[in-house]
Amino acid sequence: MNINMRNAQTDDTALPVIAVQMADGEHRIPFCAGPTLRDILISAGIPLPSACDGKALCGLCRVILTESAAIPFTTGELLCLSYPHRGEGLRLACQIRPDAGLHVILAPPVAQTQWRALREDEYTPTAYPPVQQSSDSDAPYGVAIDLGTTHIRLSLWSLAEGKRIAGRVGLNPQIGYGTDVLARLTAASHSLSQAQAIGALAQQAIGAALAEMASVAAIRLNAIGKLAIVGNTAMLSLLAGKNYDLLLQTEYWTRRIDCQPDDVDFLRAVWQVSGPAVIRFVPPLGGFIGSDLLAGVIATHLIAQPAYSLLIDFGTNSEIALWDGRLLHVTSTAGGPAFEGCGISCGMPGETGAIYRVWQDDNGTLAMSVLGDVQPAGVCGSGLVDIIAWLRRTGKLDKVGRFRDGIDEGYVLSDIDEPIMLRKRDIDAFQRAKAAIAAGIRWLCELSGIRPSELERVTVCGAFGRLLDVGNAREIGLIPGIAADKVMLEGNIVLAGCEALLVSDAAEELLQTVQSLARIHNLAEDAAFEHLFVENLYLQPMRDAS
Repeated sequence: MNINMRNAQTDDTALPVIAVQMADGEHRIPFCAGPTLRDILISAGIPLPSACDGKALCGLCRVILTESAAIPFTTGELLCLSYPHRGEGLRLACQIRPDAGLHVILAPPVAQTQWRALREDEYTPTAYPPVQQSSDSDAPYGVAIDLGTTHIRLSLWSLAEGKRIAGRVGLNPQIGYGTDVLARLTAASHSLSQAQAIGALAQQAIGAALAEMASVAAIRLNAIGKLAIVGNTAMLSLLAGKNYDLLLQTEYWTRRIDCQPDDVDFLRAVWQVSGPAVIRFVPPLGGFIGSDLLAGVIATHLIAQPAYSLLIDFGTNSEIALWDGRLLHVTSTAGGPAFEGCGISCGMPGETGAIYRVWQDDNGTLAMSVLGDVQPAGVCGSGLVDIIAWLRRTGKLDKVGRFRDGIDEGYVLSDIDEPIMLRKRDIDAFQRAKAAIAAGIRWLCELSGIRPSELERVTVCGAFGRLLDVGNAREIGLIPGIAADKVMLEGNIVLAGCEALLVSDAAEELLQTVQSLARIHNLAEDAAFEHLFVENLYLQPMRDAS
């Protein structure tokens, strides 16, 4: 790394110095008061991730100040950094204007992904008959990959036997460059090197997961001869290293975007799979409508369901599809990471230690279920829905999202060990995510000439949907107010759909049909969406009409 800094032993000896601890040692940077710490570091040749031009919106330019007590936190830092992070000395470089010497440690943009095996209850069986490959093949194994904004899920298949033999799930390490797709796309647009770094994070993470699965299954990596990858358009384009910039241009929000990598040999080498291995990025439908939604439609046989059947894929980039009996109307909306437990101060994914169910017991007190039957460590998306519904029901939270009954800082869910508290900003984040989904549903229904209450079926998928309480979700307006028996809760159908595309010719034929029947709708082009979004910020049942 070339760092353009002045020699502290020359005329700059009178200037204060920022001592930056990096992997290759300490670098001392003399500076003049005025610029932000971010600008000082960048001008000295020290790169910092950034996606908001120093406005404290992305939270990427994190550093650790070893002596920061005298520098008060700005409003932007209070919003971007959780209380535990602030206690660890974590700061935003764009918010600090130093006038005296500092000792700085660069915070890594993301930790290495920790993979775990997919549990049996996290799989959705594929209904498509696999086309079995000859066992004489030198590469008789295949891998299905669901490249999500927050999580990556993979499954390893024996193509000769037509069965799954291993699976892995882990955090997408690109989350260090932003929790939503727009933040990552903006970060990638800053420079080619940063875009390549973002893509490499996912490439390397997938490689690590492949190695783990191969080890568990006792096979060689080069015995993998086929890989199918689905994801939203942003994740696929960043992984492929091409055309990610097009998604920042509104004219491409309904167009097809080529996400096939130009250098497949490079990926084969990174992942150490078979030399002639087929690596297929299942093409997105267009704009922000990715192949993950197509996989979900295939897994649920949506276009074989009754007319006016709705599919909601809850996630950071949420996608919605409405089948009206003739056409498949699809759209995407920035639901945000709240449904996956990210971006919430007490949030966590649906893993061991997550509060996933909350109710009021016979004594009138709050009871909860925790995944793994251990002490609670945080709240996952389904638990968040239950808590907010309970707070509304008991009058502790009004429909605008304000705490009542003298609750100021937040509501304490558990005070065992570290307190788990739901704060006002957590409620705000959930309301924005909920409003985006509900507005998208209302908008597609109006487009099809029906009311949400007239939907024949609603399928909720994703890790969030697997644990969702339908009654609570209806009560706060997250899903339409239809009969509970018309709501289908599915698990990770995206991976199931990707598996079908990996192993079944019938699924591939259905994909072509779905693509021909789909019609993309861009919410940003309709002025009515903003009105629907604001209306659905309220924590109340979804209305049929404005």
